[in-house]
Amino acid sequence: MRTDYINEVVRRSRLIMPANAPKFTGKAFSRNADAVVLDLEDSVPVSEKAATRKLIKELIPNVARGGSDVFVRVNNTSGMLNDDITASVWPGLAGFIIPKVESADEIGRIEQLIVKLEKERNISDGTIVISVLIESGRGYLNMAHIAGASDRVDSLTLGNEDFLREMGITESADTYQGLLVARMQLLFTARAYGKMPMGLLGSLANYGDPDAFEKSAVLAYRHGFLGASCIHPGNVEVLNMAFSPGVEEVERSEKIVFAMNEAIAAGKASTSFEGKMIDYVHLDRAKQLLSRSARIAAFEQKKKLAREGASS
Repeated sequence: MRTDYINEVVRRSRLIMPANAPKFTGKAFSRNADAVVLDLEDSVPVSEKAATRKLIKELIPNVARGGSDVFVRVNNTSGMLNDDITASVWPGLAGFIIPKVESADEIGRIEQLIVKLEKERNISDGTIVISVLIESGRGYLNMAHIAGASDRVDSLTLGNEDFLREMGITESADTYQGLLVARMQLLFTARAYGKMPMGLLGSLANYGDPDAFEKSAVLAYRHGFLGASCIHPGNVEVLNMAFSPGVEEVERSEKIVFAMNEAIAAGKASTSFEGKMIDYVHLDRAKQLLSRSARIAAFEQKKKLAREGASS
């Protein structure tokens, strides 16, 4: 994976849907999610997991018709993990979401299986990435080792509900600050290793309160997160907007680039802008924001054309 991967990939919204529910998966291509996650884990009853696993191969191309990246969330248990991965590695799969990761060794074993299957099924080496969910104290303490375990690890996310249960924390306004420590530590770790920090500053289960969900997403964006998961199609556009640079941000960044370019042309390394000093750090940040905005626009256009083609 290239070192600039985090800046190139757009994954503001990951729509999780049960892979055993045709009424959801059949419309997945039309939802405009940056990624659709076919779930084999929590949303699928134990009695249906084996049968649902067999559906994945055909679901991947159907879901991908709308231009979204396609992921599969697997069951990270000794009895199901390998079977879930083996049933899911097919052309068109972008990656796996691996829940309850607790060690770098787990990532190593998963990668070995993916490498083997990519080779057997004529998929280019390195195509399939690994998105990590941190959901336990052990996983939290091993985050740095996990992030650095493989170039295939593309993102880190704190699995809110499981993490709260494991830590014995009741989520409320009173415990927000304590949870912020864990979420920010995940962000620091992800960015240190060039991985995407993903997640809300709240619970994705709170999909029924659009105002609270949006506030949580906007706060996450301001804190440096690049996207989050959702379990309801109605939240997709909320995430797409919240994790995209706003019009004012783009316009301000363009002005910073212009002001700094003028200063550089005049032989200066800094200049005054809006009553404050700006220098190369501000220039680089403005360029990054403009580049991300352009990539988002290009991805939105790609998805739009794909949806139009799939609907015609």
